[in-house]
Parts: sequence; structure tokens; C-alpha cells
Amino acid sequence: MTTQQSKSDLRKRIKTKLKTLTEDEIKTQSEKAQSLIISLPQYQSAQRLSIYLSMPSSEIQTSSLVSHALQNNKKVFVPYIHHPPTSPRKVIDLLRLSSLADYSSLSRDSWGIPTLAKEGVEGRENAMGGFGLGTGEMLEVKEEGEHEDVGRKGEDGTLDVVVMPGVAFDEGMNRLGHGGGFYDGFLSRYCSDGTGKPFLVGLCLAEQMLPPGQEIPTMYDDWIVDAVAVGDGRLLTLED
Repeated sequence: MTTQQSKSDLRKRIKTKLKTLTEDEIKTQSEKAQSLIISLPQYQSAQRLSIYLSMPSSEIQTSSLVSHALQNNKKVFVPYIHHPPTSPRKVIDLLRLSSLADYSSLSRDSWGIPTLAKEGVEGRENAMGGFGLGTGEMLEVKEEGEHEDVGRKGEDGTLDVVVMPGVAFDEGMNRLGHGGGFYDGFLSRYCSDGTGKPFLVGLCLAEQMLPPGQEIPTMYDDWIVDAVAVGDGRLLTLED
């Protein structure tokens, strides 16, 4: 069985398990996990961070975390999926929410996820600097101090923390995504010019955390996270 097949099988098993959870169980776990994130010193000191916007079921909800960050004057960037003309596949850019009112006004897509409208994205601050959408390409380093500007658009292009969704996590801090490769691709682009990576935090329900001794099948371009906040109250870190 290939790594991709193993990943697909694991996704199916986890998603089947998640269907048994009630709304109240997800709400309770979401409150615990979001509180863990808020308690992290990396979150408390962060000025610029990205938080995924959650589906209404089958994953940790992030609405309280997004609201807390905005209320505490943090710059919050959320995923926007698009297909750049020069890219062979869809990518995500992380674009800024301007306010709580902006967040509350978002419409939901077919998955029930609050989503930025296509109209107006060019006026939103991009987490990699500047405004609007990127090209989806790596930032090519030409010579020391000189760059081909195909990704990072300005000196503001830094992130302190990225809160990432996942279908499953393991104690080695490996993450199994939904299969699109969006976050792995973004992080590779973000760090392609030598910019240090943000502090990466996974959020998951207890049912999405693999038992001790079980590992997520990985590939060379899969990124590990620095911490995982679990809905049963556990906070796992690379130092554990």
C-alpha cells in the first residue's frame, strides 16, 4: 500500500468515527481546545497570526478563538483558496480580517465554512506582505539580499502563529490534512526565502488524536506542528 493510500484509509476511518459525535460534544471539546491555544505564550505574544475558519461539524470550532484574537487587537489572517494563472493547482493565501464585524459578515460556503467573498480580496492585507492574492510560486533567491518577487510582496510578510486544522495528529506532531496540500504548500512558499517558520499549532478533537504508538504516514513535504491542542484538555508539544 502506498503512503497516499494509507493516508486515504486513515482519513476514512477518522471521519467515520467523527460522525458519532454530537454537537454538544464538539462544542465542549472546542471550548477546551481554544482555551489551551489562548493560554500559550506564543499566542499571547503574537501580533500577526492565522486561524482556520471551521466547518460547523466534525472538527474543533474556532469562532471563539478568532473573536478573542480580534478583540485583543491581533491581526488575524484566514485562508482563501484560489487558482493562480501561473500555478498548476489551487493554493491558499492568508488574508486579513479587518474586524469582528467583518468576520461576522462572512457567508458560508457549501461546507458551511465562513468564507471571504471573491469581491474585495484584492484590498485585503496578505500575510506574506502587501495586499491581494499571491502567485502561488516559491520566492526565488537570486543573490544574497536580492529576490525574485513572486511570493512575498513586502517587508510586513511575517506570521507569528498559524493555527492549523487536520483530520488527524499523532504524538510525533505529524499532521494528516484533508488531502489538498494547501497548508504544506503555503508553508513551503512562506519559508522559501529563508524566513523563519511561524509557530504551528494543530487543533483537534480527542477522536482525531492517534493513540500512543500509532503514527500518521508521511511524505517528504509534510510539515510537522510545534503543538497540538486536543479537545480533551491535553496540550502536546515537541518538547514532551
